[in-house]
Amino acid sequence: MTVTRFAMMTVLGVLALLASACQSWAERGPQQGGKPAAEVIYTSQHCDHSQTAPSATWIDTARELETRLRQIRTGMLGGKPIDLPVLDFQHEIALLVEMGQRPTLGYRLEMAGANELRISQDPARLTLDWLHPPADALVAQAISSPCLLIRLERGNYTSIQILDRQGVVKTSTH
Repeated sequence: MTVTRFAMMTVLGVLALLASACQSWAERGPQQGGKPAAEVIYTSQHCDHSQTAPSATWIDTARELETRLRQIRTGMLGGKPIDLPVLDFQHEIALLVEMGQRPTLGYRLEMAGANELRISQDPARLTLDWLHPPADALVAQAISSPCLLIRLERGNYTSIQILDRQGVVKTSTH
């Protein structure tokens, strides 16, 4: 590999890291009563999670949410505030799902599709896509810790299992 090609790949990797560090968008879950039962309100490849195991955190109050967002910001370049929609904690909860620390970029979590949330039982079940970079992909050699922050309707459940598309439980709340 020539020095020029190596330099170009390094620059592209750094640009990909910067572009993905603070990406935010909303995805819709299945509709229940005219509003989504699950909605992604924040996603990032860098959530400052140092453990390799996946985790899920049930967030029940505005104060808990602010604490978690402060922790996420500490690992971000510039640590800028994250703008989120206001949650009505009487009718909603937030769920932070973290993939765990990964050795490169290219890992991410996404909602699995139209039927990703089942809240008719306890525990509720949320299916996510656990995406990995292809084996032959050129990805930046930078530690990442992907996460999703999801708004959920409160229901008759006290815990949530997080599954992959094959139905394997990856983590759960307690």
